Amino acid sequence: MVSRGREGYWASEGYNPKFNHDPEVVLNLMTKSLVQHWVDRPNYGYDQPLTYRPLEAEVIAPITRALVIQEPVRLLYQTSGRNGLERIVVPVALFVASGFRYVRVYEIDRQRFITLKLTRVISSKLEHHMQPISVPVDEEWTREVILSIGAHSNHPSKESIERDHGLPRDGIKNFSVIAGFAGYLLAEWRVDCSGAGLLDPIQYPFALVNRHELEGVDSLAIAPGYQATHHSFTIVISGVEKITSDLEETVYKSGCSDGVLSEKDGVVSLDFNRTHISFDQAIGSVLRQLSNSGLEQLKVIFQK
Repeated sequence: MVSRGREGYWASEGYNPKFNHDPEVVLNLMTKSLVQHWVDRPNYGYDQPLTYRPLEAEVIAPITRALVIQEPVRLLYQTSGRNGLERIVVPVALFVASGFRYVRVYEIDRQRFITLKLTRVISSKLEHHMQPISVPVDEEWTREVILSIGAHSNHPSKESIERDHGLPRDGIKNFSVIAGFAGYLLAEWRVDCSGAGLLDPIQYPFALVNRHELEGVDSLAIAPGYQATHHSFTIVISGVEKITSDLEETVYKSGCSDGVLSEKDGVVSLDFNRTHISFDQAIGSVLRQLSNSGLEQLKVIFQK
């Protein structure tokens, strides 16, 4: 049973729909004003995307209703190492990123805005009887930032990437996006955000040029390579007793000019403070570069 509202219908406590509704159709209508119609005809292409588990209408409906009427909803949410964590939230926005649907919510207990993945919502229920909640302004979802994107400097076909995506003559294209959405876009666009071109340019053909201007944008925590940190370690070059000009040239040409050569008691070593996504990758990149230059007897003796 439903009653007529100002601009639509309001579901009563015991409301049950007579028809099965596809949550995807409803979410497309709410996020993109898109109504889908399928036409039965022969296909001349191939489309087999990697899909997520189907969304359940009885789980999604309370969330979309809460978004429209701005009321709290109680969620049971899947988290790491738990069967479900209960949260009482007020939904404020829906969006799609990398094929997944997300809901931006205000978490009442912790008084903060967070983003939840809809496939991880186990159950949901409207909280009609709670006191009205005053939701503050979500600054991350109202302010805009500029993302300056260019082709990855190490991509073997940099000019082709620039042509494919219509990049201007200087090779940089600027996008004005919502701060809270920036990290999701960079992940979907496969942009290397390490600031030093650390990621594989084939998998990540673009680079974030203005990383230094985006400090404090919380969503960039999920951007590819943005969490790169400094890793310090020392590599001993076995079989070499002193530093020579030939050794210095070999190290320089290997791409390890950021290492500092030192010699003590007949032991030659290279000290590094290299920025990378992980400690293993930082060491691996150095060992690979030195080995390719003919320095094969290498050992990591110090790390922190």
